[in-house]
Amino acid sequence: MAAMRSAPPASARVTEAPEPGSELARNDAPRAGARMTREQSKAQTRERLLEAARSVFASSGFHGASVEEIAAAAGFSTGALYSNFDGKEDLFLVLMEREIDDHAREIAAAVGKRPSVAERAAGGARQWMTMIEREPELLLLFMEFWAYGVREAQVRPKVAARFAQVRELLTRLIADGVRELDLELELPAEQLAVAIDALADGIARQKLTDPDAVPDELMGKVLSLLLAGATRPARASS
Repeated sequence: MAAMRSAPPASARVTEAPEPGSELARNDAPRAGARMTREQSKAQTRERLLEAARSVFASSGFHGASVEEIAAAAGFSTGALYSNFDGKEDLFLVLMEREIDDHAREIAAAVGKRPSVAERAAGGARQWMTMIEREPELLLLFMEFWAYGVREAQVRPKVAARFAQVRELLTRLIADGVRELDLELELPAEQLAVAIDALADGIARQKLTDPDAVPDELMGKVLSLLLAGATRPARASS
């Protein structure tokens, strides 16, 4: 059964430590600068909690992590966590959304408007493998997001929707490339996106477990072959 979002114990229901200038908050008409200070402090606290959660969830998994461990890693009490998130599951899902969005944008930027299918494939593949090598915990996080969505029926639609957005991005990149490079597809772009997504995950897992077995250029080469077989020059309209 999925973790229930129960209210935190009374002892944990505290807020972050007052930020500098917080005495202004007690005035009946606080200045705009004081309000901005509070907003910045809250944003900073939230960011530190997300960064701590990223590390803890990657190393311990969702079920192995605790709100106490995450809060301590961020340098806060559990009250700070509960004042920014509904609980561990909410923090986990917010982190999932941020990680998927951020890294999808990196991939899209790397593909860009390169002049050939092979170059676009190489650009996207190189960026994906660079991210995995730069942040080994990234793939662990993605696997944990996926596993949690499979196990927990109540959040499965939300997790599935976020991963579907990755495939939608791939579908758009494929469709743009086909149009711009005057090509046609041998199968629907949506199905090709599923295959590319699976290929990227599989090669990344192999790279993490046995780096010597996966040359740096392997992902790009295999992806280029896949795209070469899935595309053909567009037929001239009669």
